[in-house]
Amino acid sequence: MPSSARTGTTQAPQVKEAEIAAEQSLVDAAHVRLDEMREEAQRMLQEGFRQSQTGTKGSLVDRDAMVYQAALRAQALNVADDGLVFGRLDLAPAASTAPAGGPEQHGPLYIGRVGVRTREHESLVVDWRAPAAEAFYRATPEDPRGVVRRRVLHSRGHRVIDLEDDLLQPSLVDGLTVVGDGAFLASLARTREGAMRDIVATIQREQDLVIRAPADGTVIVRGGPGTGKTAVALHRVAYLLFRHRRRFGGRGVLIVGPNQRFTAYIERVLPSLGEGSAALRSLGDLLPGTTATRHDSPELTRIKGAGSMARVLRRAVADHPPGAPDLLTVVHAGVVVRLDRARLDKIRKQVHQRVHGAVNTGRRKAAEALLEALWARFVEIGGLVDAPGIKRGEFTANARDQLGDFLTAWWPIRTPAEVLLALADPERLARAAGRDLTPAQTGRLAGSLAHEDGWSYQDVALLDELDSLLGRPPRPTRNVREDDPYVVDGVNILTGEEVAEWEPEFRELTTAIERSERARRVDDEAEEAADYGHVVVDEAQDLSPMQWRMLGRRGRQATWTVVEDPAQSSWEDLEASRQAMAAALGTAGARRNKRPLHAFELTTNYRNSVEIAAVATRVLAKAVPDAAPSRAVRTTGHEAVVTLLPDATRPTFLHSARDAVIDLLGQVEGTIGVILPLGWPQDPWDVPDRVQLLDVLDAKGLEFDAAVIVAPEEIAAQSPMGLRTLYVAVSRATQRLTVLTADPTWHHTLTP
Repeated sequence: MPSSARTGTTQAPQVKEAEIAAEQSLVDAAHVRLDEMREEAQRMLQEGFRQSQTGTKGSLVDRDAMVYQAALRAQALNVADDGLVFGRLDLAPAASTAPAGGPEQHGPLYIGRVGVRTREHESLVVDWRAPAAEAFYRATPEDPRGVVRRRVLHSRGHRVIDLEDDLLQPSLVDGLTVVGDGAFLASLARTREGAMRDIVATIQREQDLVIRAPADGTVIVRGGPGTGKTAVALHRVAYLLFRHRRRFGGRGVLIVGPNQRFTAYIERVLPSLGEGSAALRSLGDLLPGTTATRHDSPELTRIKGAGSMARVLRRAVADHPPGAPDLLTVVHAGVVVRLDRARLDKIRKQVHQRVHGAVNTGRRKAAEALLEALWARFVEIGGLVDAPGIKRGEFTANARDQLGDFLTAWWPIRTPAEVLLALADPERLARAAGRDLTPAQTGRLAGSLAHEDGWSYQDVALLDELDSLLGRPPRPTRNVREDDPYVVDGVNILTGEEVAEWEPEFRELTTAIERSERARRVDDEAEEAADYGHVVVDEAQDLSPMQWRMLGRRGRQATWTVVEDPAQSSWEDLEASRQAMAAALGTAGARRNKRPLHAFELTTNYRNSVEIAAVATRVLAKAVPDAAPSRAVRTTGHEAVVTLLPDATRPTFLHSARDAVIDLLGQVEGTIGVILPLGWPQDPWDVPDRVQLLDVLDAKGLEFDAAVIVAPEEIAAQSPMGLRTLYVAVSRATQRLTVLTADPTWHHTLTP
């Protein structure tokens, strides 16, 4: 590892081969025992199912618990097969890597993906998340923690193919063989394969401090591009589930990324660590049944993402629904009673104040309010005089019978999409906007809702806000008396529930179906309304206030890991976003949760070569002049290529980009990303699958062996935060960087 001493290194091939052979014997023994552990897990699964045959309720509970634990264990053991053992610690005499008060463990200690013990319960391999493994990540020459030699094993399948040593206490080497040129730096140069890999074998000290931070607090992880923030957050999830499974496994862990490309990129990491229970979502699919397919323009993003949109949507929900009747008329004892639009709007406002957050289940309250207003109006117009002897109960029963169709239309069950799309009407949106939107913003937003094709990432946050305001629609109910006076045209006018009337001979079957459906609904509703135990937010610096509100609803009682780099922010109002984040995390105002806040800064750039980092630093100096860049630790000898094109037309840019890709295909074996300005076409090229075309916002969080940046001048000019977005783009590559510009100023700025 970078800080380690390299003394007495032995490079003789025969010596290295002998060391590999010696390690192979331990790895072979670990795999034999791992196979036995798999068989034990399978037997536990079979025993769980066998217990269910006894037929008692207790046996079913025991079975579920046993099967669940056995399934988790089997999953962890299955993914551990590849690269089971990746590290070894040789300790000084009398040294112990155990925490205070724990049992002493002397070297050598082997570190792996899961813990492996012999049948006699002796340790063969220590799980990387266990306290005894901390020294593998935390030991340095300045603080060796009793470690003399740290060894990293590289395996392919079950076979050890290479190893690298770091010597931490040269004076205590005492005959130990030291092999290799540095495991960590060697790992950085490996070819990318289109998906993020775990870094379990090469976690650095500053990263391990984040991973093992206390579980009770909120952790903020800051750092520049390539510092491993995302990988650290994912490994922290694996650590928390290992050390606190009862706490976090029960309520669940949610991991949120900026877009679907990003979530697809990181989806293999946790399963590779034996953890498949966390929910992985992007900001575009947090609301069940809704998926974002595009990004808004910067102007629309500013409008839709602002916190003031919460007030706009609240007014939109409370407004007169499209197509709702303007007049209610009932007749009783020859007296005609009418409620006009003004009276109806007043009643609607009063009901909304009573059903905030449960509008779709508020039809009963709406019916009660209408009946109250009808009786008051009946008395006001002299109905008791014109029809003496009328009792209120008689009037209410008669009026209720006449409410059916009106109530269904006046207080409809609405979906978030219906409410949002109704705002395409400029007059309706103007009423909802109040003073929160200017006339120009109102026109721009209404026009976008009228012509948009699919939901945007900011739309999903608006839909989620509406979902929380409307509440879940009432579930259909079936077992209702056929002579129920409150059922009109198959709808119970008090509850809004649809009613299906069944013949008596189907009652028993229906009851059984309903029991099954109720169980399924419990699962569905838990999915829809999950309040997670821990929430991880990546690329947090880009979240709008409305997106923070969406996340806050999913982690009201959660602990958080927040990953951000303010220098990469594409959201303009950083203070508004910061306040919204504090509200979501529960660290502001009345929601202060008193949990400790742990902030960490990652300072080393492990992704970019020194040559590529130099270009990113030039962009950073223009975007955020006072920001300090992270430190790159690896050189390739390949300077960035900055090409000045003869004109700024899109055909010229795209033709030149394709030529650059063809050149790079012969220079790198891994992935190549072509990063385009927002809104440019991404038509597929006739190139290998390892080449990806994507816009600059979809590049967030990704990395490629080589990257081609197209039209940096346009990326920088597309929004007030465009320079920061460009900074993200030029920091995506690990080995080769090509920039195509038609602007001489940018050519001069980026040229090494």
